[in-house]
Amino acid sequence: MPAEDDKRWKVGELAGATGLTVRALHHYDDVGLLVPSQRTSGGHRVYEATDVRRLYRILALRRLGLRLDEIASLLDDGGAGLLETVRRHLAQVERELEHQHRLRERLQQILAALQRSAEPPVDDYIDAVEAMTMIEIDVQDVFMRVPVDEADAPAPPTAREGIRVVLLKEHGGERVLPIWIGAPEGDALVFARSGHEHPRPLGPDLTAKLLQAGGVRVERVVIESLREHTFLATVVIAAGDGSQEVDARPSDALNLAARLGAPVFVAPEVMDQSSIDSGKLPSLQPGDGHSGGEAAHGEWRSATPELIASLYPRMNEKFVEPVVTWARDQAREHGHDQVRPEHILVALLRDPSDDQTGRVLEALGITMELARSRVPRAEGAHIEATGDEIPLTAESKKVFEVAKMNASLGSFKIGPQHILLGLAAVNALLDYGVTSERLGEEVRRALRAETESEPAAGAAPPDPGRPGS
Repeated sequence: MPAEDDKRWKVGELAGATGLTVRALHHYDDVGLLVPSQRTSGGHRVYEATDVRRLYRILALRRLGLRLDEIASLLDDGGAGLLETVRRHLAQVERELEHQHRLRERLQQILAALQRSAEPPVDDYIDAVEAMTMIEIDVQDVFMRVPVDEADAPAPPTAREGIRVVLLKEHGGERVLPIWIGAPEGDALVFARSGHEHPRPLGPDLTAKLLQAGGVRVERVVIESLREHTFLATVVIAAGDGSQEVDARPSDALNLAARLGAPVFVAPEVMDQSSIDSGKLPSLQPGDGHSGGEAAHGEWRSATPELIASLYPRMNEKFVEPVVTWARDQAREHGHDQVRPEHILVALLRDPSDDQTGRVLEALGITMELARSRVPRAEGAHIEATGDEIPLTAESKKVFEVAKMNASLGSFKIGPQHILLGLAAVNALLDYGVTSERLGEEVRRALRAETESEPAAGAAPPDPGRPGS
């Protein structure tokens, strides 16, 4: 233990050392957020090094925009370790430094012009004002409406094809700006934030890669106005020594920012006009201003890749069901009482008409003979269950969950390439020397060889009672 860990502070000493007030430390104690480790016989607070570390986490998380009750929950649940808190704090400081750097550049331009006894261009003043007033935000969450019971049976098509609500939270504040966008754009944003990469690039992925290939940098995204219930955004790009502003829908701009790490800002008047307090988010429930019809079914939930994929429970069963049946046949033939990933791989190789899978597996050096040789036989085992009753292991279930997740980003049809990606996700191909990265390359190469047209992906219009993009 470091020697300084033995140091103790009375409440006044800690307040003086940190710049906080005694009243603030008393309040943290009263609400149970920072209870001093010791008290003197006279009841005076005494803080130790562990208390100081907790105090740092409290203030860092507070600066990130969390409420005191949220901070308490994170700390008590062990969800805000010191390492992660410092990382988040550093990321925020770097964003703030970037913001201040832009303001510094604008002021230097104005100062240089004034020193030459010249009136600076009015655009320099506008840029400086923008840098001083724009509110930086983060994408806090993406919500979608999903069915909750049998009465909501008509809702799945609405959930798949309808709308998403993006919540943008200001740095260091409690306000949240909700923006209603189409399902395809909202789902693409969810996958970008989760770090999930689809084997066939989505529209925002393609745009981001084209910009990078052309040496174009996205400096920032600004949601600058609201007209007739529609938010308008600008993407500021830079190439060489110049920069340019490009009009965009917020849904497209946010997807671009998520993929390229660009900061996002909101004009103060937009935040003042359309934001809500973060404590009022539970009001985002059925009957919250939606028009009638199917859109009112279900409840709002935080969107995740798994939740999005679950909306397509019967995707392309004409392909999936035979694979499961063949895999069960393999399990029974080898005396296994559960379907394992290696059975699924053999089942994929069984279909000679699937040229795409054949090309991918051939490139990876995986043949039917080799795959069958890797399935161990359980000697003397007796399987009571019929083929249809042999259950899937947890890993095998995950194979199809990952396949469904990948398919939900494209044509909503599970194909062999999606199941291969699922097998890689559970490390079923490592014995063949195949990593997820290598498999992804081969799958993408096979997909590029296809000539089939892309399915249309139409987005439903935003709710008439809510501003959208």
